Amino acid sequence: MQECGVCNGWAASERPCPKCEGTMRDQGRVTDFLDDYSPYLDQKYTDLVDGDMDSSITEECVHLFVCEDCGLNDIQAT
Repeated sequence: MQECGVCNGWAASERPCPKCEGTMRDQGRVTDFLDDYSPYLDQKYTDLVDGDMDSSITEECVHLFVCEDCGLNDIQAT
């Protein structure tokens, strides 16, 4: 797995909202919301259940972004 710039703080953690053009902020990896222990699991296993069929192959990290203006939840690969 390559390093994720959003997880490590050296890439932009904000995105424009596709609905209202507001600011979407990163809430963390999608798999971190599965249960209490999922943030501590090995990423090579959680990539298999993150909702992106190819993330384990393309080595992308899938994050939840939430718009602070309209509340839109969007899952995006980083």
